[in-house]
Amino acid sequence: MSERMSGGCLCGKTRFETTSEPVMQVLCHCTDCQTVSGSAFYTAYIVPLESVTLTKGEPGGFDVKSDKGRNNRRRFCQDCGTRLWAELEMGVASVNGMALDDQSHFNPTHNHRSETAPDWCAMNESLETLPITP
Repeated sequence: MSERMSGGCLCGKTRFETTSEPVMQVLCHCTDCQTVSGSAFYTAYIVPLESVTLTKGEPGGFDVKSDKGRNNRRRFCQDCGTRLWAELEMGVASVNGMALDDQSHFNPTHNHRSETAPDWCAMNESLETLPITP
């Protein structure tokens, strides 16, 4: 079953949609996501990369290595800087769950990298924890 979800940046110049149900919805506590989000975690709406379509604008991008050494391509609005999604080397997009037009659609199913969460972060223990991979 496919579901069309749209989203975009704060200024409205860059828009996207995905036509796939999320594979999972993750609260990622890795240090990379903490830096990108400015928070204790990032809301990662994980979908197949090929299901993400740009509908307006042209996002900027840059390549980073995650704190686990994986290559990630960050996509963001070149005008306001909103992070839109990351293209992960395993063929999925980590869409910013808070950049979706309907933010209530983001319902986390997993914690990831909870070992690097700040001590003050209240962890939702009812969520599954993704295993740490090398």
